[in-house]
Amino acid sequence: MQEEGKRYRVYENVGPPPPPNTGPNTKWGDLPLDTIQVGDLIEIPLTKEDVDGLIRSVQGYVYRLSRRTGKQYSVRKTEYGIGIWRVDSNDEADT
Repeated sequence: MQEEGKRYRVYENVGPPPPPNTGPNTKWGDLPLDTIQVGDLIEIPLTKEDVDGLIRSVQGYVYRLSRRTGKQYSVRKTEYGIGIWRVDSNDEADT
């Protein structure tokens, strides 16, 4: 009869777990959206496959930030990835 393999591991003296991520969105929080002026562009270079998977995440982050700051942005797919434009309140913006 074979001995069953263990289904778990025990580690001793590893310390406390790391603190939970309670800060700003770590994925997009480093974008300098609050520093760009009207007409400026931030481009995130990505492959076409990555753009399709991440554009909704970027749009959501930018939308939440625009609600907090009162600034308007437009997020679009570009030839090189994702572009984020700072737009004037008189411009059309689809975030």
